[in-house]
Amino acid sequence: MNSQSTSTTSLAWSITSLDTVETAVHTQERKTEQYEDSKEQGQTETKSERRIRLLEQALICFLASSGMWTMGSVIAYPSVVSQDLSSYNTTIYGSPIVLTSLQLDALSGLAALGCLPGSWLIGAVMVVLGRRFSMMVIAVMAMLSWLGVALLPSVPGLLVARFVSGAAAGGASVCINTYRAEVTDVHWRGTLSVIINLGVQFGQLVTMAVGYNARYFTVAFVNIVIPMVLLLSVLWLPESPSFLILKGRESEAREVLLRLRGKYINLDQELNTFREMNDAHKKQSVWKGLRQIEVLQSLAIVTTLFIFQSFTGYMVVNSNASRMFAEAASSISKNLCSIIIIIIQIVAGGLAFFLLDTIGRKKSLMLSFSIMLVALGSMALYVWITTCKEVLTRVYGWVPLVCLMTSQAGVTLGVQPVPFLLMSEYFPTWIRPQATSICYSLATLFGVASLQLYTLMLEGFTQSGLYLFYTSVCFLGIPFTFFFIRETKGLKIG
Repeated sequence: MNSQSTSTTSLAWSITSLDTVETAVHTQERKTEQYEDSKEQGQTETKSERRIRLLEQALICFLASSGMWTMGSVIAYPSVVSQDLSSYNTTIYGSPIVLTSLQLDALSGLAALGCLPGSWLIGAVMVVLGRRFSMMVIAVMAMLSWLGVALLPSVPGLLVARFVSGAAAGGASVCINTYRAEVTDVHWRGTLSVIINLGVQFGQLVTMAVGYNARYFTVAFVNIVIPMVLLLSVLWLPESPSFLILKGRESEAREVLLRLRGKYINLDQELNTFREMNDAHKKQSVWKGLRQIEVLQSLAIVTTLFIFQSFTGYMVVNSNASRMFAEAASSISKNLCSIIIIIIQIVAGGLAFFLLDTIGRKKSLMLSFSIMLVALGSMALYVWITTCKEVLTRVYGWVPLVCLMTSQAGVTLGVQPVPFLLMSEYFPTWIRPQATSICYSLATLFGVASLQLYTLMLEGFTQSGLYLFYTSVCFLGIPFTFFFIRETKGLKIG
């Protein structure tokens, strides 16, 4: 009797559910037909709604980019500390604090080292608890690290806090880039990725601007505001629809998709696409998925791009701009040059905003490599000539600024944003956190290597030879992009 009752109840529930689904499908079909009719009639209301929806996506990306602002502030902070402690050697409590050259180097090294466990930790959290919760963890880690930097009165405490800040920065890169790829429209994914990537430059600019007029602990307190914005933003940011579908939370996914894609979207078709693209996770483990031939090829391609990015001098110029200008005997203030380069990167990023979804990732990369090739080649020629005839440094002291400005502008058009963009576009949702963690971990190691080898390469190659090396890497990047980069502009990602 109980069995019959249960069967009857289950049947009734199934019929009711089926009716509900059919009703929803019919409603969605009517909305889709209305949308198609409105497009044929050229009504302005649909364009206005689309514009508002895309503006909302841009706002979502901007708020999420505060995680990348955190990364920028972490990168720029060592120069603030070294400059401050060269004039003052006291903590917030007035007690003395002195950092040796090795300990100053460790401020950058430990932060870079912290990126590795941070990216893996957040990658694991993203798989289980989602992208929004991961952003909250990143924000809390960053705030605690900046509090530690400001309040801990000893050198070991300062270094530990820097390691934690690096972990937050590494986690932010993996999480924010993945989140951006999963919430934006296909045809705007590259454009809106620029907002995320420019967060690094804005974070650097804020830290350097404040740091040249304030003590190191004051700058740390100011930097706490950045992850605080991210923490508050999470309350409004939607969860990734890909993650929701992957976890079987389809009712929530429907609400998010309606918000992100508009009320005229064919929900069932969109959900089915996500299911088909991520169906493999039900049949095999993550480890097995990472060992698929296609995934290994994508890992190799993205990783190679990060090698090119690191050894074209991008990170070296960002971290050693003032030193490079001094070595090139530039007649312009080295601190002013450093700030100008960051501003130029932001301006060039505005141009990349229009390029990535018009000419695509592949052509943006080739354009970027080509501009850097000319700029770095000119820098190598200038340094070689001025070595022979020092009088030219007094006449053409502005040349290093123009060359490095052009180089860094070029890198912002493709070499800097595209590897991070492809890192989130080349892999299916169910292994994306792990795959992006692998790519980012290797990118971190390459970046640290390029920075640590700078002095050795400078001594071995000479300054003009080092720029010629960077030029050669840019030259090799062009055929690599042409033959191996798979265009993802306008394609759905799983």
